[in-house]
Amino acid sequence: MVQIVTTQQVEGIIHSQLGISRANWEEPSMMAYSHLHMDRMMPLTLLEPGPHTQQLPRTTLPLNISDMLFTDPFNNRPMNGEQFLDRRLYNDALLVFHRGQVIHESYRNGMHPDDHHLQHSTTKSFMAMLVGIAIDEGQMSADAPFTTYMPELKDFPAWQEVTLQHVLDMAVGVDYHEDYSRDDCPFFPYARAVGYYPTEPGEEPIGTKAWMLENLINPVSTPGTRFNYCSPLTNALGMAVANAYQRPCLELIEEKLYQRVGCAEPAWVNTDGHGVPIMEGQMSLTLEDFTRWALLMLNQGRNLNGDQVIPEAFIHDTVAIRESSRQAFSGDPLSTLFANGQYRNQFWVLNPEQHQFSMLGIHGQFAWYDLNRELMICGYGSYPVQDEPLLNIILNQLWSRIAEATDNR
Repeated sequence: MVQIVTTQQVEGIIHSQLGISRANWEEPSMMAYSHLHMDRMMPLTLLEPGPHTQQLPRTTLPLNISDMLFTDPFNNRPMNGEQFLDRRLYNDALLVFHRGQVIHESYRNGMHPDDHHLQHSTTKSFMAMLVGIAIDEGQMSADAPFTTYMPELKDFPAWQEVTLQHVLDMAVGVDYHEDYSRDDCPFFPYARAVGYYPTEPGEEPIGTKAWMLENLINPVSTPGTRFNYCSPLTNALGMAVANAYQRPCLELIEEKLYQRVGCAEPAWVNTDGHGVPIMEGQMSLTLEDFTRWALLMLNQGRNLNGDQVIPEAFIHDTVAIRESSRQAFSGDPLSTLFANGQYRNQFWVLNPEQHQFSMLGIHGQFAWYDLNRELMICGYGSYPVQDEPLLNIILNQLWSRIAEATDNR
C-alpha cells in the first residue's frame, strides 16, 4: 500500500554540511546530488512495487556509445560519446532498449544503479497513462467537460469549454507561460507555492490546488487551438482521476500501474504541504524502474511478462497524426527543430510520421521512442539550466546517432 513518509527533511535541508537546501538545490553545482535526494526536500509518498521483479532482458553484444562519434555543437568538431554525454549533455545515466533487449546501460556524474533520480516532467507522461486507463475503464471520457471531474472550476468562464482531452494536450486556453528564462514566468510562484523553493515575503505555501484556482482562470484563446505548456495542469489531472474513482490518485497509480510493471524498488512521489501529489514533475525512480514503466509505450501497453497494463488504443491515439494538433503546436519553440511535431496525452510527438515521440523533463530527463525501430532510449541528466535550444539540439543528435547505430546491429 501507498506509504506516506514524514521526516525532519521536509524543512528542505538536502545536505546540511554541503549547504544544499530548497533554496539552492537547482544550482548547477548542486544538482548531481540534489537530483538523487528528493526524499529530503519535500513530503514524500512511497509507491510499493509488486511482488515480483521483472528482469530486463540483456544482449550479449552491447552498444558501445563511449566510442561513437558525435559532433560538438559549439565548433562542429568530432567528439566521442563519453565526452558528448559528460560535457555537453551533463548526463547522469543512460539506457538503450532495442528489439526486446537492453543494449546499453551506463552511469556517470556520481549516479549508481540503485539511486533514485528525479524524473521532472517525464512524470507527466506517467500521469497520462493512468488517465488512459480511466478512459478505457469507463471512469472518464476524453470529450467530457473537465469540470465534470474538477467541479471547483465550474464558476470560471475560462473553463466552460475545456475538455479532459484539452488538459491532456495542454491546450486549455488560459493565461500562462512557462519560459524559465524569464523572471516573470508564473511557474516560479507556483513552484514556491508547492514547496520547490522557499516562499518570498508575503507569500504562503498554499499548494497546487489553491494556486491553480487563483491563477489559471483567465482565458486568452479558444480551448484546443493553441498548445501552451503548463505544468500545474498535470496536477489537476491527478485530482480529476481521484474524483472520478473516488480514490486517492497515488493509490490508483500504485495499483493499476506501478505494481504491474515489475519494478524492483519503491517509487518516490513528493507532495505539496497539503498532501496533493506533484504529478507534473516530482517522481523519482531508479533508471531500471524508469525503463520498466516506460517500456509500456514500446510494447503496445504490455509489461515484460506480456500482461496488458495500459490500453493499446492510448498509444495509437498518442502518436496519430492530427493536423489540428500540429497547428496548435506550431507556435512552440520546439516546432523550429521538429517542424511536424505535436503534443498529445502529455507526450511530445516529435516526428509522428516516423512514430518518434518522447517524454521530456527539464535538465535532461527523457524517454525517446522510435516504434518503427523497436527502440527506446532513457536518460537522466543534470543539465545546468532547465531548458534551452542548445539542450534540444544535443538531445536530438544523441537520439539520431543511437538510432542510426542500431540500424547496423
